[in-house]
Amino acid sequence: MLDSCEPKNILITRLSAIGDCLLTIPLAVAAKQLWPECRIHWAVSCAASQFLQEHPAVDEVIKIPKGWLCSPRAWIELRDELRQLQCDLVLDPQGLTKSAMLGWLSGAKLRVGFDRSHAREVAPWCATHRVSRTQSHMVDTYLELLSPWKTIEPLMAQFEMPVYQAAAAVADSKLKEYQLPSSWLAINSGAGWNTRRWPTDRFAEIARRIKIDHGLTSLVFWAGDDEKKMAEQIVAESRGAARLAPVTSLLEMLELLRRCTLLLTGDTGPLHMASCIGTPCVSLHGVTWGEESGPYGNEHRIVQSPIQPAGKLQRKGKNSSMRAITSNSVMAACDDLLNVISSGVNSHRRAC
Repeated sequence: MLDSCEPKNILITRLSAIGDCLLTIPLAVAAKQLWPECRIHWAVSCAASQFLQEHPAVDEVIKIPKGWLCSPRAWIELRDELRQLQCDLVLDPQGLTKSAMLGWLSGAKLRVGFDRSHAREVAPWCATHRVSRTQSHMVDTYLELLSPWKTIEPLMAQFEMPVYQAAAAVADSKLKEYQLPSSWLAINSGAGWNTRRWPTDRFAEIARRIKIDHGLTSLVFWAGDDEKKMAEQIVAESRGAARLAPVTSLLEMLELLRRCTLLLTGDTGPLHMASCIGTPCVSLHGVTWGEESGPYGNEHRIVQSPIQPAGKLQRKGKNSSMRAITSNSVMAACDDLLNVISSGVNSHRRAC
């Protein structure tokens, strides 16, 4: 029976992407709470490994090479590496062939994944026990892999993100160099998909209005040349209300976001970085649903486009859905959340 399972070694197969890995961290936390003596191994193939290596719920990070499915040699090497772990339970929140096959290669007798309500490709066939998705938010959805052992209550997940000490020192140094006050607004305009990007001129407008109405200077984050150009355009059009953020590592960005008053962004990695440490967020959703992939918890505001998402995989094409989000609706969300923060009602930051 599943409810009598007492695993000694658990393998989590959540390979990518950064934001999705962050949304999966409560699964590791909850598993560690269920079975305090177990060791949790996490297979990952993206830069999210940086967050996992110091996380108290993760005992070992296993870096998986991208494209391993196409390499017979990689199959053999990964099989040997994974079987040395002697895992007796695999949790597959990703629900794709590349994640499910790792669980199969591990040799674990109990492999818990999703049925067709969430998993795709051959993933359901690789699971020995399949779970049906019933929760809305992805954090709670991933936690449903533990539903054979515990009741999943929405919006009760714990992230237990540690303070990354070296990155925190760099963040404090950079803020001192920029001479920013203790209260400031973070803006992230970039996104991996063009369909998730809100127009830069509207971000600049919000920065101006926030400066006038609330006295907050904005710091505009970026990663890569393309996003840097967008950030520079926002700064140029902000009329002095915004400044360009410095070059940062992922951990340094997280620690900077821990220190801001509010983050304004679309549905992308920095949103989940801020959300998992309890930084208040205003998130903009066009081709995704905020109730599924928005910031987790009640201390945030979600602005959903009036144009409903046509499909979850709408990566390319015109970002007409994001463009349908008006500046006034975003400003209203920022005003509302900033007023709550200034009143002291929203003073919560998730403890490490």
